Amino acid sequence: MKKAQLLKLPILKATAHMMKLAADDELQYSWVKIGSYGSNEKGYKYGLYLRCKVFDNILKVAIFYPEHMRSGGRQPVFEVYVDSQNHDFITYNHLNKKWMTSKLNMIEWPKYVFYSETKWISPRDGKLIQTYLGVEHTGYRGVLDFQMQVRLEELKRRHKKETDPWDLAMEQTPDLPKDWEHWVSKVGIPENFIFYKYVRGGAKNGYCTYCEKEVPIRNPKHNKLGTCPVCRHKIQYKSEGRAGTVITPTVNFYLIQRCEDGFMVRNFHGRKRFEKYGYRTPNISIWEIRRAICNKNAIPLSAYYWGDYKHSEIRWIATGFCHANWWGGTEGRVYGKTLPDLAKHELKKTGLVEFIKQRKIVDPEKYLAVLRYIPQMEQIVKADFPRLVSECLKEYYNFAEVFKSKAASSLTKLFGLDNQQLKRLRANNGGRSFIRWLRNEKLIGKEIPDNIISWLCENSIVMDDLRFILDRMSVVQIYNYVCRQSAELNMKPKDVIGTWADYLSMAARLKMDTNDAIIYRVRMLKKRHDELVERCKLQDMEIRAGEVLLKYPHIEDIYDSIRSLYAYEDKTYSVLIPSKLEEIIKEGEQLHHCVGSSERYWDRIERRESYVLFLRHTSEPDKPYYTLEVEPDGTVRQKRTMYDRQEPDIELAMKFLRQWQRVVSTRLTATERKLAVVSQELRMQEFEELKREKVIIHTGDFHGRSLLDLLTEDLMENMNVVAEPVLAAAA
Repeated sequence: MKKAQLLKLPILKATAHMMKLAADDELQYSWVKIGSYGSNEKGYKYGLYLRCKVFDNILKVAIFYPEHMRSGGRQPVFEVYVDSQNHDFITYNHLNKKWMTSKLNMIEWPKYVFYSETKWISPRDGKLIQTYLGVEHTGYRGVLDFQMQVRLEELKRRHKKETDPWDLAMEQTPDLPKDWEHWVSKVGIPENFIFYKYVRGGAKNGYCTYCEKEVPIRNPKHNKLGTCPVCRHKIQYKSEGRAGTVITPTVNFYLIQRCEDGFMVRNFHGRKRFEKYGYRTPNISIWEIRRAICNKNAIPLSAYYWGDYKHSEIRWIATGFCHANWWGGTEGRVYGKTLPDLAKHELKKTGLVEFIKQRKIVDPEKYLAVLRYIPQMEQIVKADFPRLVSECLKEYYNFAEVFKSKAASSLTKLFGLDNQQLKRLRANNGGRSFIRWLRNEKLIGKEIPDNIISWLCENSIVMDDLRFILDRMSVVQIYNYVCRQSAELNMKPKDVIGTWADYLSMAARLKMDTNDAIIYRVRMLKKRHDELVERCKLQDMEIRAGEVLLKYPHIEDIYDSIRSLYAYEDKTYSVLIPSKLEEIIKEGEQLHHCVGSSERYWDRIERRESYVLFLRHTSEPDKPYYTLEVEPDGTVRQKRTMYDRQEPDIELAMKFLRQWQRVVSTRLTATERKLAVVSQELRMQEFEELKREKVIIHTGDFHGRSLLDLLTEDLMENMNVVAEPVLAAAA
């Protein structure tokens, strides 16, 4: 449209009827709801007036302000020119004599326009807009609908440069298998039910949703889990009268198909809906959420998800391929009929098909992602070690530690085992812990029975946990002793071992003969442990410090070396570094917590995993305030005051600690950064163990709380230290 020619078109002035309507209309207050609130606002009955006419196939829409018309003005404020054939529009503003490309909803209207009842247009003109533009609505709304459509089309044209390659990739998507819905119903969505009608004495028959027929049942109870006597599938009983509408949880399932570039991993979601009394014909919902394309060598090429593209349309959108770090819980069943042929070609060197047969519930994309980092996983899968593969998928970054020689061609050399040990590993479906214990047999010089190794693995007991007693007892003897104590004390085996180690440590401090079986195999372990705790409290502090130094001779030297790194103060707070062990012991006694009396803190300091530091008021440097456990990069693991508590004043202190962390981050050397990485890994291992064990605090202010939750809340990571980034979820 040429602007000069548009301005030459006849001006549409307000009609006499429009002028009368405007003159009779007055601003009035009305209650207007805005979100969850409302207010009295001024508005007209008609906030705007519109006229229109077609000139040379150009629709001209004149827009008038009621306030101008009430003052006698008949000229339009805006003129909108619309070319429906070429999908174009432009607006002329008579107030400032400027052209505009804005849509009607983007024009800065007077406030009253928004609070008026409607916008006026004659029925004839409204019909003209509707017909000329081919829109559903008339008047102002009809013009705006057309403008919105034009802008959307323009946006799509701009997006095509980005979306066309995606669409080209999606064109190679194969058709769904003919039996796809049947497979989803029977396999992909695993939940099944037996619906029955309640009768006195118990129903004898019910309808199995897997068998899709009546089956005999015995003593059913609503929501009770069971097994169908015919198909042997797991089911849940549902009484027709009590069940109502039953909807299964939404689950993942996968379809792997050959495509032009190689093969495509398609991720679907699905669920079943059983209407009340209509359970024989359930509604099955299936929708695809993700596609990943790999080449013929199983190398990832691209991935796409179904979503909102720039708020303009719902479509397939490019994203990142699933990374080995992904923890998304996206496992599901995999359609099986496409796998045999893929196993001979594209998936031949991956082990994926074999793993699907072993595990049933998998995330194929995650498996392929981990395979790129741990290529040995194919060999492990094909040798039938499903637990090892599952552990690899969960923590691939720690998995390489089980490899004795990464370049080894045989599994015996790869794991550092002999043939007999490899057979034992397979027979027990052993994982990393099992391998470590098999290796430990060579160090111990004696074979450990498989059932005891399994017990050690189940209870997360490693070699280091037992070193304190291995010079006096065999693993079998340790197992028998711990099992007895665990039963007598109602303690978990790992807790028994910890109590045992603490007991012998305290016995050594008190000069007891820990080589005497009466001492090291004490019968009433917990009672004797608690007695020694009391005796140790009475022991002279200097003597205790000296004993600690005998076992951990480098602690004081370590503190001297880190003083310049971590010491810091402002007008209110100070972080102090202890000079002697006695200071740490005294800190624990004065604040009544376990620092200074627990071996684990001395051990962590000696290994430079973490340090015990003091948070004090600058005005009272000698008065204990909070005790800190700090990692080498300044991450604060714990901050505790009297009786392991935290008082409300810790919130103020935390602001200072954040400032302290910023200062520390500028002082760190390469050595501290390396130590920090190891410390973080050890902390995460401890957290994982606490999560598995579901450790609950049984005493003090935190009675009944999860220890993991408490430690997580207490953690203050130093965000100023640049760490290896955690990969964003790609799936």
